[in-house]
Amino acid sequence: MARPKNTSTASTEVAQEALSYCTSCKMDLNHVIVAMKGDRIAKVQCLTCKKEHVYRAPKGVTTPPVKKSKKKEAESPATSVEAEWQKLMTAHKDTPIKAYSMKGQFGLGDRLKHPTFGEGIVGKLIYPNKLEVIFQTDIKVLIHGGTA
Repeated sequence: MARPKNTSTASTEVAQEALSYCTSCKMDLNHVIVAMKGDRIAKVQCLTCKKEHVYRAPKGVTTPPVKKSKKKEAESPATSVEAEWQKLMTAHKDTPIKAYSMKGQFGLGDRLKHPTFGEGIVGKLIYPNKLEVIFQTDIKVLIHGGTA
């Protein structure tokens, strides 16, 4: 099985193996990818010591620094999230708004009002008791009482 590396040409996904420097073992070892940030590996779990840590490139491999415009990076995701939120809120404008509660039950497409994040709409149900809610400026994963 080919070991994907943290490069733009290799397709990397969560749960795949990757070579990384383990901060506990102090060696380049195989790890399982735990989290991605865009197309870059963010967190990994060592297959030897089972500890989870931030991805570090193997000591024997050098990766060129990626130059990104902070303005474009900050502007683009917020704009697309806000556009998606606006589209969904318009499509579900007749759905009544429920007050968010951790004990409440929500279904796909339900509108809710969160005390901190404001109005949002359920975009995805994550089994068994989590849901992904699209708010005007961000997407949050919230806990709830189960499916409606």
